[in-house]
Amino acid sequence: MRIRQNKNTFTRDQGGAAAVEFAIVSSAFVGFILGIAYLGIMLYTDLAVHWALEKGARVAAVNTATTQTAVAAAINGYLNGMGVSSATVTYTVATSTITRAHITATLTKTYDVPMIKTFTINFSASTYVPQSS
Repeated sequence: MRIRQNKNTFTRDQGGAAAVEFAIVSSAFVGFILGIAYLGIMLYTDLAVHWALEKGARVAAVNTATTQTAVAAAINGYLNGMGVSSATVTYTVATSTITRAHITATLTKTYDVPMIKTFTINFSASTYVPQSS
């Protein structure tokens, strides 16, 4: 037994239209949600670098005889505890009218966002700490 449909019946058939529309819209929606999630991860990493730098600044402010190794250990220990990779830390002490230490932490991280792009971002934080004699 054959069922015959004429051309007008076939073009008016709406079966499956919602599935096709969902397939088109859902891929863009999932990409948008993944982009938002990765943006949150990037902001978290940036804040973690700044928080770790504050931790290193406290170490330098409390002990004026501290070394770059101690400051770097404090910063990278905090970053590793937060689940972020280690940063490159520089610690210099300049003596002029006021003795102060300059601390910089730099972290380069690559993010591979599915369906969008691969990003390489440099996170950096810098501060000055007074050193009393």
